[in-house]
Amino acid sequence: MKRYFIPLLSCLLVISFLRGALSAEKKHQNEEVLATVNGKKITQADLANRLETFRNTDAETLNTIKQEILDQLITDILLEEFIDRQGLVVAPEEIEREVDQVRSTMTGKQTDAGQSLEKVLAAIGSNMGEFKRSIKHSLALGKYFNNKIDDRTLEKYFDGNKSLFNGESVKVSHILIDTRDMKTQEELSHALEQIKSIKKEIDIGAAFDEMAKKYSNCPSAQNGGDLGFIQRKGNLAKSFSDAAFSLRIGQVSEPVQTEYGYHLIKVTEKKEGAHVKFGDVKEKVKLAVLDEETLKLLSQLHKAAQIVINQ
Repeated sequence: MKRYFIPLLSCLLVISFLRGALSAEKKHQNEEVLATVNGKKITQADLANRLETFRNTDAETLNTIKQEILDQLITDILLEEFIDRQGLVVAPEEIEREVDQVRSTMTGKQTDAGQSLEKVLAAIGSNMGEFKRSIKHSLALGKYFNNKIDDRTLEKYFDGNKSLFNGESVKVSHILIDTRDMKTQEELSHALEQIKSIKKEIDIGAAFDEMAKKYSNCPSAQNGGDLGFIQRKGNLAKSFSDAAFSLRIGQVSEPVQTEYGYHLIKVTEKKEGAHVKFGDVKEKVKLAVLDEETLKLLSQLHKAAQIVINQ
């Protein structure tokens, strides 16, 4: 399976650990327009269709799911428009080939023969239609970028980012003050002051793990904030990874902001990377460049679009 479409599924799969709720909406509620994207409407029905498979989720988590899905619906429209403008064509047989390769990979790895692709998609709140649409978008963007990225570009990226490919890693712990539900600047300012106060206590001798157990809003708090080893290219926010890899062993960062809130980060161990040559990791370099270029494109499409959210 062509690996370059996987990053574009992140918005779809990021809610894979959630089990949602929402019963069917009434007809007039389904017709409510939640957002318009360049004049195209996203209705309550569109959102409800994506939420059908979710059950027994608390209100806070449900709101997060709704926002993730709305963001994905907006992105879907922007990508469809971009693909049409560029004249990028993805034949149905190309999509089916990718689906078949995913099924083949699953068959080779799974221990439960009954765990079909459809079941996996349903378990993460998706379905085959959404999966094929993501494949279409990813294949189309792969065609678009493949004509713009040459070996010279890839080698330059490799030279400036070797730590992404040589296995270098650091073991980190963190303390999180979660700000995702904070609505006012006063709340955010209070959260920043709180994380600064915790840092001061650590600076004068308080144990990091004990402060994590006492104050951190992350589930890792019960383990003293331990997140284990991380690599530069992973699922963590770039600001978090950049801060972690800049620290010495035993050093605690200044407050670092991510979409989740404010963090204090401590590095407890480091593993040096191995010597690696460009030719050995060329495909990984290409995937990393495609990831970055895709994110840049999505950002540009959002900025250029006329998006109105009625919430």
